[in-house]
Amino acid sequence: MPSWRLLVLLVWATWWGGIFFYASVVVPIGAEAIGSIEQGFITQRVSRIHNGLSVAFLVCLGIESIRLQSISLGILSATLASNILLLTLWHAHLTSNMNFAEHSVPSTFYQQHAVYLWLFAIEWIQGIVISAMLFRSVLPSAPLSQAEGI
Repeated sequence: MPSWRLLVLLVWATWWGGIFFYASVVVPIGAEAIGSIEQGFITQRVSRIHNGLSVAFLVCLGIESIRLQSISLGILSATLASNILLLTLWHAHLTSNMNFAEHSVPSTFYQQHAVYLWLFAIEWIQGIVISAMLFRSVLPSAPLSQAEGI
C-alpha cells in the first residue's frame, strides 16, 4: 500500500510541520511586525485550520494503528486525541475572552494562554514520538533508492 503510506506521511508532515513552522517562524515575526495582540487575533483564526489538520491526522493515525494492529500506536493516537480535545476546548475558552470589536483581551488572558501554549508544546512533542513510530511503520525498510515505486 505505497499510496496509503505516502498519504499518512504527507498528512503527518503537514500537521506537524505546520505546528513547527507556525510556532517557530510565523508567530515571532508576526508579533514583531504587528504586535502580540494583533498576532493573537490572527493565531485565533489559524488555530481552527490547525484543529482541522489535527483531526485529519488523527483519522489517518487511527486507521494506521488498526491496519498495523499496533497497540502502542493506538495508545499514542488516544493520547494525542485527548490533548487535541483539550486544546480545542481551551481555545474556545480563550476565544470567549477576546474582544473582537476592539481587538483587545483582558489582563488575565496571557496567564490563561500559557496553558494553551503548554498543551501545544505537548502536542508538538507527541508529534515527535508519533513520527518515530510512523517512520518505523510507514516508510519502507529498504534504502530510498530501492523503495517501492521510487
